[in-house]
Amino acid sequence: MSKQSKKNKSSEIDSEFSERNYTIVGALFSGSVAYLVFASQSAYQEIELSDLRLATLLVFAAILPFQGAYLIMHTYVQRFSEFLNEQKMMTLTKLAERCRIIGYLSVLGFTFSLININEIIGATFIFSVVSVIVLVRWSWNQGLSKKPTEIDS
Repeated sequence: MSKQSKKNKSSEIDSEFSERNYTIVGALFSGSVAYLVFASQSAYQEIELSDLRLATLLVFAAILPFQGAYLIMHTYVQRFSEFLNEQKMMTLTKLAERCRIIGYLSVLGFTFSLININEIIGATFIFSVVSVIVLVRWSWNQGLSKKPTEIDS
């Protein structure tokens, strides 16, 4: 394997197991656990559980194991990376990436919970999320379209 391809794979592994990813997934994990615990308790007291409330709880229950698996893999790789061969590192990297992406879907659960409170609040949240995504993508593309010398001037 060439030095360049080893460097690319190493940077791919480093970026997947970055502290930023760990922090984001950790925050989503703790939010998911908190919602499941508190919403489950209040749902238990409801006489009839609404379909939207049930869907919200199901999303969090389905996503939580993926978030937990990512956090465990991240910790494992950080601690034992020097003992893992390249094949195991690539496997863990791909698996962690998939778990992280699935873990991001917990935002759907938060969206459902806001819609369950009030449709206007949920719609406002969805509009804000879409606006932020468009703004970030547009800003990112603007920054990439300029040469580094144009930015420094």
